[in-house]
Amino acid sequence: MSTVRHDLVLLVRLQSVYDRIAAAIRERQTPPPEVQELQQANRDRQAELEKIEHQVQAFQDELSRVRKKEDEWKLELEHFQRQKGMVTNEREFTAVISEIDYASKELTEAVARRRELEDSITALNAEIDERRKARPEEEAAHREVVESWEARKNELKSTVHDFVVEAQGIEADIAPKHRARFLRLLESKKGTAVAAVVEGSCSLCHFALRPHLQQRVRRAEELISCEHCHRILYMAQMLEEPPHEPESD
Repeated sequence: MSTVRHDLVLLVRLQSVYDRIAAAIRERQTPPPEVQELQQANRDRQAELEKIEHQVQAFQDELSRVRKKEDEWKLELEHFQRQKGMVTNEREFTAVISEIDYASKELTEAVARRRELEDSITALNAEIDERRKARPEEEAAHREVVESWEARKNELKSTVHDFVVEAQGIEADIAPKHRARFLRLLESKKGTAVAAVVEGSCSLCHFALRPHLQQRVRRAEELISCEHCHRILYMAQMLEEPPHEPESD
């Protein structure tokens, strides 16, 4: 059966391994600045491309309406031009000429707007094509950075696996009740289950220990918890001694 001191030393070692696991996971989940910049640049380029495509669609929708108006005003103009040949007096002639002038003006504006929209759509489609053609070149330029990050992620995944194996090996040498207590704290205390006593206080929550409690932590004959944060406490000098082998009956 293991001694408390033996288990406490192993719990501190185990905490260190879990800290390294957490650090490796955080690094794997956080791309380096150069990769983040590339990702943001890609998102920006995609957003710009989508904005241009939406503008093209809006122009095409308006173009359909303008073409319809253009056809309507052509018919109106033809109608009033026929009417002009059938007028019988000056009043009717004046009225028809006024309608012809108005229809001509509206048709001219519709034609101008149609041409403007057609030119804008052509220019925007050309810009879309140019942006799409440039993407493979941009991706090739960024490939080295991305591949380097992917390699690092794979390395970190392997590192986490190695640390997990190491943690399992340490856990196997700890008394079940102490291991279970540690793992519960690890989950409830955001990944930190043990804390050193520094200058008479818990190094994590800075709660001052009563003198007799400090003595109990120093003796390491039982697992002592911080009265405030409830983490398992230990003295750093204890780690300078090699862990005792489990005592046998």
